Amino acid sequence: MITPFFFQPFCSFIQNHGPGRLKNDVSLVYHVAFWLIAFAWAFYFGVWVWKSSWAWFETGAPWRKFYLILAAAVLIRLAVILFVNLPQVSDAGHYDQLAMTLAQTGNYEDGGKPTAFRPVGYVAFLAGIYRIFGHNLWAAKLANLLLDVFSLLVLWKLFSFWKDEKTALKATCMVAFFVPEIYSTQNLLSEQFFVFLWILSIYLWEKAAGRKVWSFFSGIFFGLSALVRPVALVWSIIPAIIAVKQRRWVCLSAFLLMTAAVAAPWVYRNHDKFGRWALSTHAGLGFWMGANPQANGHYNMPDSLPFDLSDQGKAERAAWKLGWDYVRSHPLEYLRLGLVKEAVLFGLDYNFVFDLYEKPSHKELIWGIAGQAYWWILLFFGTIKAVPTLFFRRKRAEAGSLLPIWTLLCWAAVHFFFVGVGRYHHPVVPFFAFLAALVLPPDRQKPKTPR
Repeated sequence: MITPFFFQPFCSFIQNHGPGRLKNDVSLVYHVAFWLIAFAWAFYFGVWVWKSSWAWFETGAPWRKFYLILAAAVLIRLAVILFVNLPQVSDAGHYDQLAMTLAQTGNYEDGGKPTAFRPVGYVAFLAGIYRIFGHNLWAAKLANLLLDVFSLLVLWKLFSFWKDEKTALKATCMVAFFVPEIYSTQNLLSEQFFVFLWILSIYLWEKAAGRKVWSFFSGIFFGLSALVRPVALVWSIIPAIIAVKQRRWVCLSAFLLMTAAVAAPWVYRNHDKFGRWALSTHAGLGFWMGANPQANGHYNMPDSLPFDLSDQGKAERAAWKLGWDYVRSHPLEYLRLGLVKEAVLFGLDYNFVFDLYEKPSHKELIWGIAGQAYWWILLFFGTIKAVPTLFFRRKRAEAGSLLPIWTLLCWAAVHFFFVGVGRYHHPVVPFFAFLAALVLPPDRQKPKTPR
């Protein structure tokens, strides 16, 4: 369906008959066209699964069906890269620019000056691709595709480890055909790289329960994931609590030691250049954007800033101070903003139709709901499985692992503290998928009816 023979005429139809905002914006039309086509496919797939009662996933060799799903996931991502070829703008454009500078000069600079505004991990990954293939966007997009493939392979192993292969097959299928993740393959953003490193670290940590040496490798990949998205460091609380509870002192020490060894050189570099012991100089700004008089819960940069961004070290310190001052003086408003951040984080995906600062028209609302229904359905089923799993002992025993639920709670807590952005929930989509795929027994067995 995503071929020039169908895609382009459908785009023309949307531009002529869609919401008013689409009249003169071809890029927006391409967004909406892909989402609606994908939603039609997802609806068909969902009805097929419901009608067959998941029978296809319950019979035969699960690993063979997994590779069939993996092949289909590769093909649809290739179609997106080939036929929905949008320019790299905003964050993606900035990553591209920083990576080109790093590949050509060997210096991590922005506009000729050293920078730590964006974490170095994904920029360095892109720069490595550009160093080998030149400034080739196709190579970078194919790298995203390969990262998705590797992530699905690791998720298959991780889900099987937590529960069984049939559950793993259902969950990886949901992730493989998660529409926003398919669509983001064409964008030079950090999600694909971060998810691969983070999921691999989690899988190796789980394996370390049986063989301690895996905790070293888990720490290495976790440190690399923190170089891509420093917010991941908060998640280390979860394996720390697990290790203390299970008395896995060697595993915890190895995990933390290797994480520190990977992250420390970049932290020292930022302290040397900006006076900040941090992986980036963006955290303070992100906190302040969620705690200032003009904050609205979204990633919103006011026109007038109370600090000078040209000095990243001073701006980072000032942002933290001003943010905390606002929290202390407006605690109830900050609490309200936190709830808005959660709604944005888990309620929306790419805001390709909605203008988040204005009330959408009825037509825009209909188009937006159609485009995001896939995510909301997955969110709903993942949540209704997570709540009883957390509070009922028998369901906890059947879930295989509570780590997915603790991870989701940790992710929600972090973004309550900073700002809400729709695509920031992509890294935890696999955990929602795993929970949605669980088959949990009832709390009480129904008495048998006598014959």
